Amino acid sequence: MIDDSLISLGNDQPDINAIRQSVVTQEFEDNIGKRAFILIFPYPFMIIGEIIDVMSDYLIIKAEVTNVTELDGEEFRVHIDDIEVFYIEKNLSRPIPDIRNGHHD
Repeated sequence: MIDDSLISLGNDQPDINAIRQSVVTQEFEDNIGKRAFILIFPYPFMIIGEIIDVMSDYLIIKAEVTNVTELDGEEFRVHIDDIEVFYIEKNLSRPIPDIRNGHHD
């Protein structure tokens, strides 16, 4: 059964955007404390860092590395809908590579 909050108004069909947001939000909530790689829309902005928290539809991530060196080490609040691609480091046999020093495993 589909949660009523995922049904669009005036329609018996599920709201695919609400389902996507719910699933992606839950994935980040389930992996707080783990490292993640994300690409953000509209500019191809990259963050690699630790998932700190999820607040409503925002991901809080502490950046280790970004594609703007001056922002490395900062904490970001990213809207879930702005995330185009993500990878969460769940299995240490497939870690996110350290791209700062040209280190590739």
